[in-house]
Amino acid sequence: MLISNIFTWFREVAISILVASITVSLIPSEAKASEEIIFRYGGATQSVSLEDLQIFAETGETSASLNFLLKVGKQNPELIRWIMKQQFPADTKLIYDLLNTAPGEYILSQTGSFVSSKSERANVKALRGALVKSASDDNVISLIELLENYPTQQVYVNSKLLAKVEDNLSDFIKETNKYIKIPLSILSN
Repeated sequence: MLISNIFTWFREVAISILVASITVSLIPSEAKASEEIIFRYGGATQSVSLEDLQIFAETGETSASLNFLLKVGKQNPELIRWIMKQQFPADTKLIYDLLNTAPGEYILSQTGSFVSSKSERANVKALRGALVKSASDDNVISLIELLENYPTQQVYVNSKLLAKVEDNLSDFIKETNKYIKIPLSILSN
């Protein structure tokens, strides 16, 4: 069960990161970056400005719209903030090359179910470009950086699917802590 949860979580994170990096590289440099993130949960939507998310990621301060979203979604703000800031090493050329393969395209298309444009057309290209652009300056990618580099003014996030990822992440952390505590207790004795 633990291995299955770990595999699922890593797959979902990898898909999201890969999709976004490829997208940015294929979009002309004049394209505008995202300004508004629209969270969908079933039929309901809530928009949050990218600036509000950036402030939240940096300081933990929440705007009214973000606070509403966190409360309605019953989300732990510190965990969400940690997820947004979590950095993943990413070599720009490697990401670009991998995301231009059939498996990379598949990963990008799957990530498009989490993060997309309004029309949901060209999600693969948009995610690829966002991921590549995010990695290009420092060979590191984070979710907040991915959102900053998404090449459309509005980015749609499927909160229902994201909640599943968070649940998997929480389970992964709990299970990992169990296995880390055992060797630590042996070392301390």
